[in-house]
Amino acid sequence: MKKSRFLVILTFIIGLFCIGNLSFAAIINVAPEKMTIQEGIDLAESGDTVLVADGIYKEDGNVNIDFKGKKITVKSENGPEATIIDCESTPNTRGFIFQNDETHNSILDGFTIKNGIHDLGGGIFCDSSSPMVMNCIISWNTAVAANFHAQGGGGIYCFNSDAVFDSCLITNNTAESTFGGGVFFDGAWIRDDVVLREITPEPSLLNCTISDNNGGGVFCFDDVDPIIQDCKVSQNSGSGIVYNFFLRTQNPIINCIIEQNSDSGVVCSEASSLKIMDSIIRQNVGEIGGGIFCSPTSVIEVSNCIIAENIATESGGGIGVISTRGEAIISNCTITRNTANERGGGVYTSIEVSHFTLSNSIVWGNNSNGTHDEFSAIGETIEITSCDIRDGLEGIGRQPDGKWFIYENNIDKDPLFVNPDRGDYSLSRNSPAEGMGAQTSGVGTLSVVPRGKQLTMWANIKRR
Repeated sequence: MKKSRFLVILTFIIGLFCIGNLSFAAIINVAPEKMTIQEGIDLAESGDTVLVADGIYKEDGNVNIDFKGKKITVKSENGPEATIIDCESTPNTRGFIFQNDETHNSILDGFTIKNGIHDLGGGIFCDSSSPMVMNCIISWNTAVAANFHAQGGGGIYCFNSDAVFDSCLITNNTAESTFGGGVFFDGAWIRDDVVLREITPEPSLLNCTISDNNGGGVFCFDDVDPIIQDCKVSQNSGSGIVYNFFLRTQNPIINCIIEQNSDSGVVCSEASSLKIMDSIIRQNVGEIGGGIFCSPTSVIEVSNCIIAENIATESGGGIGVISTRGEAIISNCTITRNTANERGGGVYTSIEVSHFTLSNSIVWGNNSNGTHDEFSAIGETIEITSCDIRDGLEGIGRQPDGKWFIYENNIDKDPLFVNPDRGDYSLSRNSPAEGMGAQTSGVGTLSVVPRGKQLTMWANIKRR
C-alpha cells in the first residue's frame, strides 16, 4: 500500500516537472513592419517556435537569415504561397544559412525562398549543419560560383550535411557552373584538430519535386551518401540526377520519377557507385544513355525500374554503359520504346575488363536509327539471363561463347504489355514474360494494383 502511494506521488511530481519544462517553450510572433525574422530567431530559445505571419519579407533581417545553431522551429502561419522570403536578386544574398551545427531539431517549415544570388546555395546554404526543411518552395535562385564541378547549387547547397528536405518544391533555380541547378550535395574529409577523418553525410530529399532548373536537377559530389526517395525530378536543363567523383553510395534512389531532363535522366561518373530501385525513368534525352549513363570507372545497380521513351543522340537510348573498371547490374527492369541515333535503342554496352549483367528484364519495342534496335553488346564480359529480348541473338548479332558473352534462358516473345500506348507496361495475364521486367505488384510509383478499384497508370503519372 505504501509502495503504491509512493509511486502515485512520484508520478505526479514527474508530471508537474514535465509540464513545467513545457511551459518554457514560447511562440514568438513575427509580422511585416513589426519584427524581422532574424529578430524573432535572436529572441528564441531552445524549443521555441518563431511563427511568421503572411507577407513578403525583404532586406536586412529578412534575408541571409541565420538560425545560429538554435533548436527552434521557424514556421509560417499559412504556408509558402502566403509567406515569401524575397532576396530581390541582390548579390551575396540568400534566404537561409545553417552553419552552426544545427541538427534536425532546427526546423524550417512553410516558406517560399526566391531571387537569391550567392556563390553557393542561392536559396539555402548548409555547412556542416543538418536542419529539417519542410513544405518550402525554393525558386528563382542562382549560384554564381565559377565553372567547376565542386561548386553550384542554385537552390540548395549542402556540405557535410545530414539536412532533410521534405515535401519541398525546388524549381527554376540556376547554377552558372552547370552543376546542381536545383540541389548540390557535397561531402569531403574534414580536419578534427590535427587528424583528418572521413565522414559520410546523408542529406535527404523526400517527397520533393525538383523541376525546371537550369544546370541540372540534383548533383551529388565526393564523399556523400544521399537519400533520394519518393521524388519527381523533371524537365531540368541538364541531367536529372548526377553522382560524381568517388561517390560510393549505399542508399538507393527509390520510388522516384525521373523524366524529361535534357542531359540524361541519371548519370554515374568518375569512379562513383549508384543504386536505383522501383523508379520510372522516361522521356529523357542524352548523348550516350538517354535514360541512364554509366561512365568507364563507375558501378550501377538498377532493379525493378521502367526505363521508357528516352532518346540518345548517339547510343543507348534507355541505358548506356561504357565500362573499363566498373560494373553494371540490371535486374527486373522494363526497357521499352527508347530510341538511339546510332546503336542500341534499348541498351548499349562497351565493356572492357569489367562486367555487365542483365537478368529477368524485358527489352522490347526499342528503336535505333543506325544498328541494334534492342541491344548493342560490345566488349566483354556481358551476361544476359532469363530475359525477353526482341529479335534475340539475331538482333544482337553475336553468338554466346560461354565466357565473354553469356546468353542463357532468354526468350523472344511479345511480352503483351497491358496498354503501352497509354504508358501501362504491366503484363497481361497470359504474358510469356511472367516474372520478367519491373514487378508492379507492390505499392508506390510502379503500382498498377488497385487502390480501391483504380489503377495507377503511366498516363495518370504524366498528368501530375
